[in-house]
Amino acid sequence: MTKLEGVYLPLVTPFYDGAVDLESLRRLVDHYSGFGLAGLIMMGTTGESPTVEPDEQRAVVVETIQAVAGALPVYVGVGGNSTRHVAAGIASYESLDVAGYLVVTPYYNRPPADGLVAHYRAVAGETERPVIVYNVPYRTGVNLSNDALFEIVAAAPNVRAVKDSTGNLMQSLDLLHRAPSELSVLTGEDPMFFTSLANGAAGGILASSHLATRTFVEVADAIAKQELVRARTAWGTISPMIPSLFGESNPMPLKYCLWRQGLLRSPECRLPLTRVSAGLAATLDELTAQLAAA
Repeated sequence: MTKLEGVYLPLVTPFYDGAVDLESLRRLVDHYSGFGLAGLIMMGTTGESPTVEPDEQRAVVVETIQAVAGALPVYVGVGGNSTRHVAAGIASYESLDVAGYLVVTPYYNRPPADGLVAHYRAVAGETERPVIVYNVPYRTGVNLSNDALFEIVAAAPNVRAVKDSTGNLMQSLDLLHRAPSELSVLTGEDPMFFTSLANGAAGGILASSHLATRTFVEVADAIAKQELVRARTAWGTISPMIPSLFGESNPMPLKYCLWRQGLLRSPECRLPLTRVSAGLAATLDELTAQLAAA
């Protein structure tokens, strides 16, 4: 299998008057197809997957595959706290031309390490396509240790990458220094993108790369070519915007920016997410104006 590396975009799910907005989705896919991204990831956290019904999720994935027309690989987020349900979810997409799956650690029931290993062995067994493990303990309530992750990789050869969103620098550095060569470490912590790349990460799955996409790709390219000055210069132009994009619940700020840019017909999210505050909206208006002028 090809090694997963570069910048992956976890695409938002557009809504309009409460329904999934396939018109805006096609516009987004067309927009991002020419920026040098490594792939699109649908139905992740940024895609508000818990609020999108299964038939809607499938419609989004089908529409994305058709719109991208082979220009980018499309990965699908499939998660839950029931191993049977996650395995069935993966199986349901096997007839589609998806590149692989992003599978979050089971949330709420907080399984022990052996349960996590057994979970990923079971769900990875439903496909021969690459599986990306998504470790985000501040959302799920469970942290997948590096040792358990390495055990999963040894037991399930198609587990090819991890989206590392622990927010724990020491665990992340240990992962980067000890990961087997066949495992791609993709940071999911947007502010740590440069640091992770400099320490050997293969890339990132970054919500903030919805904006200034080419510059995120340039940072990854410059680090890969050991062009540190170019990488630092590019990173310096985009890193200041990241705190505002996570100033309130993701993806509310991103959707607001994409709406202001004309890529979405509406900035709406589904409850329990609402809209950005007036104060943050003013900050994001300044940000989008700066991006337009750049």
